[in-house]
Amino acid sequence: MDLIRPFVTTWSLVLGLAFSLGCQSVSTQAPELDNAVSQTRAMLRAEGSHPVEPFRVIGNIYYVGATAISAHLIETRDGLILLDTGTREMSAGLLANIEKLGFRPQDIKIILSSHAHWDHVEGHAAMQKRTGARVMALGEDAIAITRGIDNSAADAPDWEPIGVDRTLKDGDTVTLGEVTLRAHLTSGHTKGCTTWTMTVQEDDQEHLVVFVGGTSINRGVRLLGNTRHPGIEDNYAQTFRTLKQIQADVFLSQHPHLHGMAEKRIQMEAGAPQNPFIDPEGYQEFVAEEEAKFVAQSERERAESRSD
Repeated sequence: MDLIRPFVTTWSLVLGLAFSLGCQSVSTQAPELDNAVSQTRAMLRAEGSHPVEPFRVIGNIYYVGATAISAHLIETRDGLILLDTGTREMSAGLLANIEKLGFRPQDIKIILSSHAHWDHVEGHAAMQKRTGARVMALGEDAIAITRGIDNSAADAPDWEPIGVDRTLKDGDTVTLGEVTLRAHLTSGHTKGCTTWTMTVQEDDQEHLVVFVGGTSINRGVRLLGNTRHPGIEDNYAQTFRTLKQIQADVFLSQHPHLHGMAEKRIQMEAGAPQNPFIDPEGYQEFVAEEEAKFVAQSERERAESRSD
């Protein structure tokens, strides 16, 4: 627990500030990369990519990621599914975490992603070469991963291209062994941003798990007249409609601070009577808060356009 408390007190504050920058409105669609974004990216590559001690989250789901960037491992009778590979700086720690849990990297059969931004898919190429796993991604995120070029409104850094073995559509399922995940298109953060759902068993009860793909609006991204992502405002609106329809019990996400991972892990290690990751209220509150930020930026941009 002593290893976890510094994570809570420091990273919850730092990351909350860093990622709040993504919801600020600016006057141009593609401004020069500013200091705040540069510092956030540097943080993600450095301290944010440091591995944390891996652990079982719930059922057959394990956390194997870093302090600021999630990676989840799903165990099945026919092998492993890895959701997100993170930055290139995370690769060695990710492999070590998988082995610490008693799993073999070569048993990873499928690599999935929350969304095609560098901090979540930059490690895909190295992981695929190491494991021979099949890479699957949804829609235009599959195109971005294959080309190694960010095609989102954020115009973020690129990565080493890697072939996608299966391009998914909204509502498609991915099955390995007894486990099935469903892909929900939640576009906006990227064009093919994907929220995943699956069920797990815990204490003889079945729970619906949601892995939120991404909801924030990156710094500098405009909702109105966005030429890099036409229709982005409508896409975000549909994303929040989709997320509100998912009645999830277990809330996980692409950045651990978003679902309070460190705090919940402390509760778990302290012997909480119920797994703290079973948090339906926390999920609904998160979606409502993120939607409110989206609506606020939309209204702000419309007010600005009327005053021009």
